[in-house]
Amino acid sequence: MAVKDSTTTTTPTTPAASSSPEVKQFTKEELKLLTDLQAKSQNVTFQFGQLYLNKIRLDEQETTLKNYAKSLEEEEANLAKDLSDKYGKGSINVETGEFTPIKK
Repeated sequence: MAVKDSTTTTTPTTPAASSSPEVKQFTKEELKLLTDLQAKSQNVTFQFGQLYLNKIRLDEQETTLKNYAKSLEEEEANLAKDLSDKYGKGSINVETGEFTPIKK
């Protein structure tokens, strides 16, 4: 059942108006239940909107981090090439700064 924000009624001027059903009034409790339900529905709709906006931000952040990770990989590859050109092939202990060349 859809809940309307406001009601508009028209009264026909034909003889059928006398046979139309009698208008009934909801109780205060029923109206409160309906308005509470409507407020909850609006709140969940708002929360879905917030969730969607957060998802967009997370997607943008993910893209930024992926691009940064790719940039770091390229930087690492360039540094490895530069060090290999300077020192030859071998292994590096980054804690001690020692380079051990590969024996040919």
